Amino acid sequence: MGKHFHHILLGGLLIGASVPLHATENLLSLYEKALQYDAQYKAAEANTAAEREEINKSRALFLPRVQFGASVGHGVTDRTTQTSLGAVDSRLNYDIHNYTLSLRQSLFNKESLATYRGAEASVQSKEALLLKENATLISRLAATYFETLYAQEKAEVLRSNIAATSQQRDQAQRRYDNGEGTITEINEAQANLELAQAELITTENSLDVFKQTLSNMTGTIVNEIAPLNTAQLPLNVPDSDNLDFWLQQSLGNNPEIAAARLSVEVARQDVEKRRAGHFPTLDLVGVRSYSENDSNNTLGSRFDTTTFALQLNMPLFAGGFTSASVRQAFNRVDAAEELLNLRTRDIEANTRKYLNSIRSGLQALAAYRQAVKSSEIALEGTQKGFAAGTRTNIEVLNAQQKLFRSRLELSRVQYVLVNDIINLKQAAGMLNESQLHALNQYFSVN
Repeated sequence: MGKHFHHILLGGLLIGASVPLHATENLLSLYEKALQYDAQYKAAEANTAAEREEINKSRALFLPRVQFGASVGHGVTDRTTQTSLGAVDSRLNYDIHNYTLSLRQSLFNKESLATYRGAEASVQSKEALLLKENATLISRLAATYFETLYAQEKAEVLRSNIAATSQQRDQAQRRYDNGEGTITEINEAQANLELAQAELITTENSLDVFKQTLSNMTGTIVNEIAPLNTAQLPLNVPDSDNLDFWLQQSLGNNPEIAAARLSVEVARQDVEKRRAGHFPTLDLVGVRSYSENDSNNTLGSRFDTTTFALQLNMPLFAGGFTSASVRQAFNRVDAAEELLNLRTRDIEANTRKYLNSIRSGLQALAAYRQAVKSSEIALEGTQKGFAAGTRTNIEVLNAQQKLFRSRLELSRVQYVLVNDIINLKQAAGMLNESQLHALNQYFSVN
């Protein structure tokens, strides 16, 4: 009986690893769907596309502006003319025609140049933030994916716990009926059974929530997902265990830092834009106009005129507005630089945190693997002692619960380890679809 009980228990604990899941989805396939469906990422894409038009808008400042204006109408003028015979009144009816074609080409405008350079930096900043949003999509998806896997495994472990505890309770009941056991053994097993049943209900509800979250991100119904291939988990920190390597990657590649640097450049170009208020502008202006009966003074006259001119505008005094704007822009540069410092420090801190967490996770992984093996041996020994009458039913239940906890903690450490690897690569600016293909080695993909 004891050997049969042990097989039931271990079979349930190892079900995730021993029974192949016919997974319909894996992390990579869900990511590809999320790219086309996730509302948060799609909104970021649309906003970035809108920001790209700022380049075209600012480029237009250097191109010629051509305008055409026309007015056609009819006029009636009552005219009084003084003659030697006295005042003579007359009424004139006439048509009015006025057409104007004008061209203006900017030759020098410091504000336009600063606007264009600022737009370039701003769009590059938004492009960097879109890369960040892409990495965030992967990390959001991965975090929910691991929560789903853990909830699935926990539910299986709890079902095995319920089956094993039920069997142990029934055995305690038979011993009590035969006058060999105690009511305490029965009550202890029943209490453990009810706790496991309650925890299973909570876990199954959480599993449904996590699957729904994946569905909301990908637009597809998620039933089965590929489990972790524990045999493929790394034994060392991927790529490098050197902190300087990861800090260098973070400072050089992290899109949030890149976006913050570009925001500083945007602020600096805004300073130049404000300074342009002290500089002249020079335009080439060409006008072609035709008018007929344009005013009472030109009745009966037609004018067909072509003019070209260089137009210079030199600001002299604006009440201090320009100087105040320049000082304001300098303050915004200081603010942008401090935000860059803040972002850099945060990324450095996260890089250290995730690297240390991976190092700790690798150590914990080895420790919990050994703990599971030890718990299995301890449970088997306790069962044999119970069969021989040297151990109690409560001791068997305790050994059983210890094995369950060790197995679940091992699972948790495995998922946290892979999630930390993803987070470290995100902090280093390395998390993208290419990296996701590499990370897929950690999963049992059909």
